[in-house]
Amino acid sequence: MKKLSVFLLSLLVITIFHSSCGDCDCPAPSVPVVSQYDLNKMIVETNTTNASTAFESVFTKNILDSSSRAELCQVFVDSALFFNDKSGYFFIETLNNAWVVAHINHDIIGTSRYDVVDENGKYFIQDMIQAVKYSGYAYVDYYRKNPATEIIERKLSFVTSIPSANWFIGTGFYGEPQEVYYTYYETSQWVLQESVTSMSGGLANIFKHIYTEENERIEFCRDFLDHIKYFDDASGYFFVNDMEGINIAHGADSTHQGQNDYDLQDTKGTYIIRDMIDIVNTSGSGFYEYYWINPSTGLEETKVSYVSKIQGTDYFIGSGFYFN
Repeated sequence: MKKLSVFLLSLLVITIFHSSCGDCDCPAPSVPVVSQYDLNKMIVETNTTNASTAFESVFTKNILDSSSRAELCQVFVDSALFFNDKSGYFFIETLNNAWVVAHINHDIIGTSRYDVVDENGKYFIQDMIQAVKYSGYAYVDYYRKNPATEIIERKLSFVTSIPSANWFIGTGFYGEPQEVYYTYYETSQWVLQESVTSMSGGLANIFKHIYTEENERIEFCRDFLDHIKYFDDASGYFFVNDMEGINIAHGADSTHQGQNDYDLQDTKGTYIIRDMIDIVNTSGSGFYEYYWINPSTGLEETKVSYVSKIQGTDYFIGSGFYFN
């Protein structure tokens, strides 16, 4: 992944610790090293890059006309929210004069934001376009009203392109830097949780409004998640199973799709998918620890996954990170 690798490379030497946001048996704590501000940067960059990759995957394969692409984007954006206060949301605009393709504020869809300025007179949309055109991606800071607080706050957004559509996508977070710090383990958990949360919400709305038939959902899900890889070693990927254990989509091993995982065990005899189904049935979402082969190293490592129900379906989606 792009700038996320800069952050995670500096964290790999840190001893892993127990996270307050997880429910699994975790190693002993160590010194927090990542600020809240940098953690939020990781979260918005990962979410933006994942969504961009997903849209590019289906746009180049089977969604070719602009109207269908715009409809898909809007349905996804409406429900792909993250952060506890739901202030994390996506916006998608054209690289040609910033015509709004998708936004949680439906009133501005179809209008151009090219000449929009923030509360300090900054042409922040023009800055986004220039950065994406010439660098491919960027962080851009500006001041806007936080939809969760209705207060004008500093916002830092990460933007990148959806090349086949000549569009760009972004998302951001509000607030000034705070003196709050996290360890590598905790950081990885938060990035994971917010990534699964937004993808789960977006897919649920797509399945509700666009792909309502089972076969359509399976095909779309596989195409949408197929090329997403994140974390510095590209070991982050999504998987989707139904509540009977059947694998619907697997971002690391497409040959696994369609298999019944209900009796799948790790090397310690843990029934992985059964336990995940229990978490989803009981809590709707949660963390789970087990042993699995890291696709980036080929070695068995401890893995922490976060799983979440895809509302309105009998599917759940998950993703994880590895540690030794």
